[in-house]
Amino acid sequence: MNNTRVTIVSIAWILGFGLSAQSLAQNILEEITVTATKRTSGLQEIPMSITAITGESMERAGIADFTDIATTVPSVSFRSAGPGRTKLNIRGISAATGVAPTVSFYIDEMPVQTISSGSTSSFAQTIIDPKMYDLERVEVLRGPQGTLYGSSSMGGTVRLITRQPVLGEFESSAGADVSSTTGGGTNFRVNGMVNAPLGDSVALRVVASHTDNDGYFDRVASGTGTAPAGDVFASNVNTEETTSVRAALRWQISENAYLQPSVFTQTTEMGGKPNFDGPITSSEQFAPYDSPEPFEDEFTMANLTYSHDFAAMTLLASFSQIDREFRNKEDITDVGGLFGDPNPLVVSAYSNEFVELDDQTMEVRLTSSGDSKWQWLIGYFNKDAKSDAGYRMDEGWDALFNNGLANTQKLQEYEEQAVFGELSYDITDSFGITAGLRSLDYDFHSKEENWGGVFTGDSDRTGANVRDEVLSDSDTQGKLTLTYRFGDDNQVYVTGANGSRPGGINRVIPRSTDPDEPVGFACNNDLNALGIDDPGAYAGDEVTSTELGMKMTFNNSVRLNGAVYNVKWDNIQQLVLTSGTCGNNFTGNIGEASSTGLELELTAALTENFMLSAGLGLVDAQFEETVLSPDDVVIVEKGDLLADVPEITWNLGLEYTIPVRSGEFYVLGNLNYVDETLEVPGRADDDVSGNGIDSGNVRSDYTLLDMRLGYVNDSNWEASLYIDNATDEEAVYGYNDAIAFAFPGSDPTVRNRPRTVGISATWRFN
Repeated sequence: MNNTRVTIVSIAWILGFGLSAQSLAQNILEEITVTATKRTSGLQEIPMSITAITGESMERAGIADFTDIATTVPSVSFRSAGPGRTKLNIRGISAATGVAPTVSFYIDEMPVQTISSGSTSSFAQTIIDPKMYDLERVEVLRGPQGTLYGSSSMGGTVRLITRQPVLGEFESSAGADVSSTTGGGTNFRVNGMVNAPLGDSVALRVVASHTDNDGYFDRVASGTGTAPAGDVFASNVNTEETTSVRAALRWQISENAYLQPSVFTQTTEMGGKPNFDGPITSSEQFAPYDSPEPFEDEFTMANLTYSHDFAAMTLLASFSQIDREFRNKEDITDVGGLFGDPNPLVVSAYSNEFVELDDQTMEVRLTSSGDSKWQWLIGYFNKDAKSDAGYRMDEGWDALFNNGLANTQKLQEYEEQAVFGELSYDITDSFGITAGLRSLDYDFHSKEENWGGVFTGDSDRTGANVRDEVLSDSDTQGKLTLTYRFGDDNQVYVTGANGSRPGGINRVIPRSTDPDEPVGFACNNDLNALGIDDPGAYAGDEVTSTELGMKMTFNNSVRLNGAVYNVKWDNIQQLVLTSGTCGNNFTGNIGEASSTGLELELTAALTENFMLSAGLGLVDAQFEETVLSPDDVVIVEKGDLLADVPEITWNLGLEYTIPVRSGEFYVLGNLNYVDETLEVPGRADDDVSGNGIDSGNVRSDYTLLDMRLGYVNDSNWEASLYIDNATDEEAVYGYNDAIAFAFPGSDPTVRNRPRTVGISATWRFN
């Protein structure tokens, strides 16, 4: 803790007092342009807490995925179960459960967040994991954004803005990357881009990427199956192979109007789980039999955007379609031990997940233009999403059940309509006011079928029990911002805003009073202890945020942006844990919480060739009341901390360039610190072993160091040597990466990639 205090003091000195503006007066920072408010503005002009990262800086740092930069953004944290299975949190509003995320996620005009698969583990509220080659920039907007963006933007919004087709110019690029990971093997990545004019008014831009990462975990015999304990079934099982293609066609219909269809498709295949069986080991997975656990994730996103600039306004209409399918296989042979000693299963038994997601979104908006004191935006939003998720625990269970242990097919349909808008007025050259409003209503339909041993005995699907329910609600959200501007690119502002997300319907939990039916018996005892008959439906939750922020620019050489905030979170959707034997966690509305914090970001040109960036995030997110079950069992206690929320995060980045006759050399260094987090809501010393988590409730803090040495040639090529995670630090992203059961004695623990050393090169052609 003392080291942490020293670090905070040091960063605060850098952020606030350690830089002399007078000494930096001759060094000019590049201006960053953003479109966060649906119109083009300078980063320092917008009264909003935003982090913007340019495509050039991401390319130079070798960033390929959003998780590579998440730890560099103050107030952003995440839980991950591997590629395509990451949950984002902003300002302590943690996405532990529910059918919708707390952070909205956009690629250009496409809102890619959708309803979850219904799983309470790996896939609830996860985002797609697009490869980030040929991006214009990334924008992270903190705080509720419902008057501008998607319906579930309670904590904030992440926007990936791709580079657009360029008319009249041919350009292309290609890149290659080869690396080696400690404890693993060789990794490869290739990227390519072509921008081709098709006449005077049409251009096509195509981007492709292929990643082939070797694994670094081994699957080892546990000694209860066909091999002696310690025998290696397979090495480096968590391989990843991802191929993505993105294409956009720009048709400039007239000087003031364009039509742009685009498509983005990506396929990820993993050979095994990206986890190890902690706390027993830090590099191995144990299994009774040689049981591969592959994962596949495939999505296709299509969008059609029409834009027309009129004399006093701009019309934009966006139509998006997302189709996503994933397959997940998990070895649950050890569950057979509940039905006999020794385990009566003679082959590997699995839990299989098959999910199809379909999402259609339409957004139409009018935005004022010109330099009037009045500025406005008005829009209409419509979403129609469907999730068809199948969970099968039948493969390998023939020795015990005719139709498997437990099988579920759950169809979820979600429809939402909303109108939204903002109105701004510059009272004077210094004072401005912005008011926003969003009104929405939604319908959520869930139809669920359950069959198999723990639900219906030996009955097949024709005898399944069925839950068919509909949930409807409406909501109104608002925003008010007051701004005071002074000097050049300096301002202070205060914002009050609220946001919400929809409710949902829990999966059916098996129950039995017969001890010979261990799963249903354990679930029955768990629910009785909580005084709950059937979890059923849960309501939406809401946040109310107050933020005081400032943006300062000193002599065009130093940018210092910061904000303090307080968020009140009501009727929280939180995960209620059952025992590891039951394995059927569910969502409930649990009390109130608050999140209070500070974020600071600094960028400084120390010299003409030496750049510094630093960030600091402090957050205190905890429950504000004690919640008891009907039988007076404490579910959460006042002062309990929210899960997945680090109290302290900070980052420090340095870039030094050395000009030479034919180009320049550069040296990059990035140091990121993330404080310890909790696996489940509560306290650090909570005993969570009864929930199947044996590693404890604390995921340790970590510090990651990335370094890169490169050369950029004036002939449009560059090459670099790099070390990611140079100190080989272990960063734990979750202890319970499981579809169903958390087995006593081992936790499926997800961690970052160990030290990786590589070389990369890029060629650009015009």
